[in-house]
This record gives sequence, C-alpha cells and structure tokens, in this order.
Amino acid sequence: MQTLFLSIHTKMQKLFFQLIQVSIGQLDCLDRGPSPEEWHMLYDLSKKHGLVTTCYDGVVRLFDFGLRAPQDLSIDWMAETETESEQPGAVALVISNTLRRMLFDRWVARNGTSLYQRKSQPQQYTPGAGLIVRLLQAFEDFHQGTLTLNTVVDCCLLLREMDGKMPTFRDGSTIPQMLQTFGIWRFSQAIMWVTGEVTRLDERLMPCKASASGGRFVLDILMAEKVSLITRVKNRLLTMVRF
Repeated sequence: MQTLFLSIHTKMQKLFFQLIQVSIGQLDCLDRGPSPEEWHMLYDLSKKHGLVTTCYDGVVRLFDFGLRAPQDLSIDWMAETETESEQPGAVALVISNTLRRMLFDRWVARNGTSLYQRKSQPQQYTPGAGLIVRLLQAFEDFHQGTLTLNTVVDCCLLLREMDGKMPTFRDGSTIPQMLQTFGIWRFSQAIMWVTGEVTRLDERLMPCKASASGGRFVLDILMAEKVSLITRVKNRLLTMVRF
C-alpha cells in the first residue's frame, strides 16, 4: 500500500512540474493527459504553492494540444486567478539573523540605487539583486516552514532573464560572493537543484553549482504530505545542520 502511494505521489509530482514548465514556456506539452481527478490535484498543488495564476497559463496553453481540464474546474481556476492577481505584491524582505541583516544593509548602502531598475514603477530590483533577495527570503521561509515553489519559479524567471550574464555590482561584489557572505551558499546550491528539477532550467544559467543532495532534501520537504511530528522535528534538526 505504501509503495502504491509513493508511486502515485511521484507521478503527480512529475505531472505538476511539467505543468509548471508548460506554464513558463520551458516545455510544450505534458507527457500525458491528466485524468479529471489529477486535474483537481494539480489545481490543489498550484494553490498550495502560490502558482494558481502561473499554472492557469499552462492550462490555457494546453488547450492547443487538446488537453482540457474539466469545465467546472477551469471556471474555478480562472476565478481564483483573478482573485490572486488582485492581491498585494510581495512583502519586504525580513532577515531574522542580526549579523546577516547587518551585512545585507551594508551591501545595499554601498550599492544604493544601482540595485534597482531605472524608471520602474513601482521600484523593482535588477534581476541580479532580485535573485539575491529572493534567495535570502527563501532561506528565511524554508527555516520557517513556509517556502513554496512560487519562489523557485521566480528564481527561474530571473535567471532566464539574465541569460547567463552574472552582474558585478557597483561595489565590485558578485552574486556568488554575496551568497557566501550572507551565509546561504549551500542553501542556494540546493535551491538551484530544485529549480532545475522543477522548471528544467539549464544549469549553465545558474550562479552556482547545483547540489543534488541538498536539493532533494529541500524538495522532499516542500512536496511532503501529512508529515508526522517526529518527521517535522527530524527535518528541523537536519535543516539546521545542513543550512
């Protein structure tokens, strides 16, 4: 029975990742058409990971391949997409560690307005600075147990926009240097592996070598269902040791 559950979980996970890939243009179509029950599970996963709007784009794209979600679900999905788009944007970065916060504030002070895109309203980070901020927030979220694949997709889109061109910031620092300075290097390597697994992003576009062992640990936690208290405590201890 346990083996059967794991098999179903693995198949759904693969299908969900493929839907994400279709949604962001990394893949043309799914390997197979989901059953009505699987469509509902895909919708639930998209809600869990803050990807309702993104994945609905994939649902629409799949129309051209004759893959259609049940009509009632499509209507609910579209309505949820409209609701999500009306919600406020991401909150400001919150860094819990005092030393890390100080290092980040000093880095921002040294680089000033060069970390932001010119003439962007509302003000937005450049892709390089945005990647660092997202990885810092991902680190915080992972330790708080609130990280979702939405952040992974954001990282993919930023890296795709950068197209392998890693910037040097005004103070001479680079993305790899700052990830190490902020103490999130190993975590960032794990997230890069997760990004490759979930979105099919080419590793040549990543700022650091992906870590399969760390990445599998992170992804297993993100995709876990109904985790026992003992497992949560164990994962918490392993998280502190690894990252």
